[in-house]
Amino acid sequence: MKIRPLHFFIFWLVLNLVQAAFTELTSDEAYYWFYSRSLEWGYYDHPPFIALMVRLGYALFPNELGVRLVNVILNALSVLLLFKLVPREQPRRDTLIYLMVLSLPLLNYLAFIIFPDGPLLFFLVLFLLGYQRFLEKEDLAAVLLLGCSTALMLYSKYHGVLVVGFTVLSNLRLLRSPRFWLSMVLALVLFLPHLGWQYAHQFPTFQFHLKGRTTAFTTRYLLEYLSQQLPAIGPGLIFIPFVVRTQDRFERALQLLCVGTFGFFLFTALKAFVHFHWTSIALFPLLLLASRYYEEEKHERLFQFLVLPLAFAVVVLRLYLMFRIFPVNHLNVDYYHGRKLWAEDIQKVAGDRPVLFGDNFRESSLYSFYSGQTGVALQSGERRQSQYELWNYEDGLQGREVVLVQDRPFAGSTELRTRMDKTVHYFIAPGFSSYYDIPVEVAFPPTVKSGEAVAIAVTVSNPRNTALRFARDGFPRVPALFYVIRKDGQEVHRGTLEVFPEDAVLPPGGQREFKASLPLPALEEGAHTVSFGIRYEPLLDAYNSRAREFSVGR
Repeated sequence: MKIRPLHFFIFWLVLNLVQAAFTELTSDEAYYWFYSRSLEWGYYDHPPFIALMVRLGYALFPNELGVRLVNVILNALSVLLLFKLVPREQPRRDTLIYLMVLSLPLLNYLAFIIFPDGPLLFFLVLFLLGYQRFLEKEDLAAVLLLGCSTALMLYSKYHGVLVVGFTVLSNLRLLRSPRFWLSMVLALVLFLPHLGWQYAHQFPTFQFHLKGRTTAFTTRYLLEYLSQQLPAIGPGLIFIPFVVRTQDRFERALQLLCVGTFGFFLFTALKAFVHFHWTSIALFPLLLLASRYYEEEKHERLFQFLVLPLAFAVVVLRLYLMFRIFPVNHLNVDYYHGRKLWAEDIQKVAGDRPVLFGDNFRESSLYSFYSGQTGVALQSGERRQSQYELWNYEDGLQGREVVLVQDRPFAGSTELRTRMDKTVHYFIAPGFSSYYDIPVEVAFPPTVKSGEAVAIAVTVSNPRNTALRFARDGFPRVPALFYVIRKDGQEVHRGTLEVFPEDAVLPPGGQREFKASLPLPALEEGAHTVSFGIRYEPLLDAYNSRAREFSVGR
């Protein structure tokens, strides 16, 4: 019997539904599940479509399958629609695509593990269908399909901008088409609710992706990017867009989507870590180009040698994610198995108390998913925040009995070896206090001399509706003011000042000034910055002030 695209769609759908049901939730997926508890037009890390997907599926099945359900369905539909882009007079290409889909590690992973890339791929196929129609006839249907699919790509993941950008670069005549511009205006209008949300929240997602992820130039990320892409896509596919000869404007767009994506993230890897799945927008264009390349008989043996063997590796990967068939782990912890047992073991200690996992928002979400109790993570404010800050979880912990859980031992902590073979250390704080959302302003002179003591005035404000205290409250030490001095972005000195009396209390909405003397170390002449925050061990340091510039003179 001849296998038709519909037959493969049913097989692919059932395969991934089974996989989704029997694979434990990953940490990223738990964080997206946390998003879905409250539907909004945006979230700190991502646009909102992924939260909507999880919310719909979890309403039907409140388990791992429910979290992944809509993603699995959209992925199967995207594969089915992909065949609409293959000429029907070339049925052999269908068979090649079946085999390549089964052999492509990254596509198999995204088929059942939920990432924003999942819906992005579905709407990418719709965009390609719209673009193919637009090249044939610039009718209303093509305009609507291009505009709506562009907006939905952006609602899934901002990488949709790359899809549109590389498509335009492949065919600059689009810029002279009023109907193409009409489709882009439609996309912008549909995307306005998300832009409004960003504006209302001071553009947290844009700031994080454009500033919070970048570091100084390093070859480390570049090497990691190169080493990840080869196994994620496979040696039989990754070279295709660089050697295939395109036959028309549509294939030229497919080629530039692949080459442009790989090149863009190669450049990104010079200053930021690139996750292996960020190149997902190249997958379907790559499959279309590869199906034509391998259709030629002279490439048949290359296909058998480079592509088909990966199908075995994919089968092993799928089985490992469902069942612990061999003890592969990362840093002595198997992150794909045992999370339910891990959560149960922590809950036995915590009971119904909220559990604070430091700044690990992924583990706090996993704990909430598998225990049904409150898990929280709080960021230091130095580089990034998370959805917990946007939803102001910190204020809800003040004065409560909270369990602190960290990977490393700290003063007063107790060791707990969980059944997933992960050791954690916990401490029960009887009257919890934290200071991450407390503004601190410091009057610091614009010019100082190296090695002198600087008199400073520290103004602390309390924006909460509860009193702000500086007592020890069972913690190893009282809260203290710390400062970090940097030159050219590099830390040169860090110190601590005991400026907060233990009996100090700021009423709701109140403000208080504290005086202190800051002893400067020997510093080079020139421009520096100094940042201030509140240290309350064993919590992570809270960066509460803006960096202030000053100059060191003779």
